[in-house]
Formats: sequence, C-alpha cells, structure tokens
Amino acid sequence: MIEAMDIKLVICTVVFAYCLAHGFARCSKYGQRSPKACGRTLTAYRGEIKSPGYPHPYPPAIRDVDRVCTWIIAVPEGRGVKITLPRYNLNYDNREDQYDELQIFSDGLCSDKDKSYLGNDTETSVINVPTNMACVRFVRRASENIGHNGFTLSYEVISATGECGANQTVLTVTSDEGYIYSPGYPSSSYPQGLDCTWLIQADPEQIITVTFLDFQLSYTTSCDYATDFLQIGNSNDTYDFKYCASNKPERFESRGSQVWLSFETGRWTNKGFWLKYQTLGRPLAADPMNSVLSQSGNAAGTENELTGEAPSDGKRSQSTEELLKSRASRLHSPFLTLSVLSFILCFQYVYL
Repeated sequence: MIEAMDIKLVICTVVFAYCLAHGFARCSKYGQRSPKACGRTLTAYRGEIKSPGYPHPYPPAIRDVDRVCTWIIAVPEGRGVKITLPRYNLNYDNREDQYDELQIFSDGLCSDKDKSYLGNDTETSVINVPTNMACVRFVRRASENIGHNGFTLSYEVISATGECGANQTVLTVTSDEGYIYSPGYPSSSYPQGLDCTWLIQADPEQIITVTFLDFQLSYTTSCDYATDFLQIGNSNDTYDFKYCASNKPERFESRGSQVWLSFETGRWTNKGFWLKYQTLGRPLAADPMNSVLSQSGNAAGTENELTGEAPSDGKRSQSTEELLKSRASRLHSPFLTLSVLSFILCFQYVYL
C-alpha cells in the first residue's frame, strides 16, 4: 500500500512540476519579448513625440533596427509646422563616440537637417518648419543608459503661405500665427519681376510681431538702388523699413492691428525670405484656420482625432510594456490555477 502511494506521489509531483515549469516558461517568453520599434507617421494637426519609456530612462537599442527611431510629420500642403522642445536629457560620452542624438529635419525625407541635439538642456527650443512635412529622428548609439530620460516635444500646424498678391491685389492673412515666405521658398529661387503685397490683419485690440527666420535676396551695395527688396510697415502708404541683400532684418512690432509687406524683384534671383508673424495683446482666440483643420482631421472619428491630439510614441511604448505584462499575468493565472487543481487531484488520488 505504501509503495503504491509512493508511485502515485511521484507521478503527481512530476505532473505538478511540469505545469509550473510550462506556465512560467510561457510567461517568461512573453515578458522578454522585444518591444516594437519606435517611430511612425503623424498626420494629426497637433501632437507629442517622446523617447521610449519617457519620463523614465529610455532603454538602449539591443537590435540594429531599433537604433534609429523616425517620426514623420505629414500635414496638408499650404501649412507649416512649429515644433517645441522644452527639455532633453540624452546619453553622451564623446570619448568612445558613444552618444545618443536627437535630429530634426525640415522635410519628410530626413535629408535637410535643421537641428541636432546632444547631451542635455532645460531651455525651451522652438523649431520652425516652413513646409508641410518634418522629420524627427532619435539615434541611440550608446550601449547602455543610466539615468537619462530622453526627450519630449510637441508640434502643431500653423498657417503658411507662399502665394503672392500680385497685379495690384493684396493677399490678406488673419490667423493668429503663421508663416509667410517668398514664392518658391525654400525649394527654389523666387521668380523675376514680382510685385507682391501681403496684409496681416489682427483684431483691433491686438498688435503684431514679425520675426524673420531667413532672408537671402540678390546682392546690392545699397538698398536705394536694389531691384530686389522687401518693405514692411504699419501702412502701405508709407512703409517703415526697406530691406535688401542678405542682411536679416530685426524683429518688427506693429503700432496697431495691421502689418503691410511689399516684395519686389527685378532681373536677379536668390533663395528669398521666410518670416513668422504672431498676434499679441490678449489671450489668443481660437484660430479659425486651425479650427477648420482640426475639424477636417476628425473625420476618422477616433478619440485622439476628436481631441486633435496625436498619440505619442512615448505613450505607445508604455502601453506596449503594459500589454506584455497583462498578457503574462493572464497566462500566469490559468497555469497557476491548473497547477493547484492538479495538486488537489493528486492529493485525492494518493490518499483517498
């Protein structure tokens, strides 16, 4: 009788051990699965991009395919992109070329690098992109990372125009913030014989600031004899300033709610100009341009689109980890239950 019970006990122990081992192996398999590669294409009109795991330290890239994370911002043509980077903390060791890097490009092909960030900084950086596409790249070269939590940045779409109010017509813009650039900018030179006029119109209680981001007109020794020039002022009857050549103008602030711009070209060509305008004087009202954009972006009807927010890859990385843990727990629970049931059955089999 004792010998039979011993044999039964051995059989039950083997079954019980197998259930536990198999269950933990399945859980371990899912818990150690490599996370999905970061980066994707963003088409919402505003959103966030975060390094994997932010605000916690980001993991080093184990596979070569994970070393470069690429996000493409792609919005409708005729719009510009403003990117705000409030802070970043990247792994940096120049002794062995083991440093991580955040790169921002002014095109969708990731070929026209605008900014590169190394190390760490807490000062907010604003990157203006005149076109409707931008590229954000996070390059992880270091083999380990201790204490560096990466970056978080946000982007938003603002109005932009390179159209020219020619032939005595005036092109009026009324958004709270936006870009104006010369025809052809930045991919080609401006044409000859232009006569363009823009009116930036704000609400009566507001003023307007104009910041020149790029200014490259044909060379001249004096603006008095320049054939290519830009004029800016509070009225189109008498402009306040006249600019030429490649001397970037100072920031202009209007005295009232209007700013006039006049751009004329002769027989020469060059890259042109690019400026950013913004209204000041009271809390910014809802921008009709961006409101329309947000509504058109909500057509798909998803929760993120309804709020106008693009899901960030930082959130996506966290949700992936949570999903894997959830799968592991769901797998762990049935196998643990099966193991307990097996033990109970074995007990009854041996002793009853």
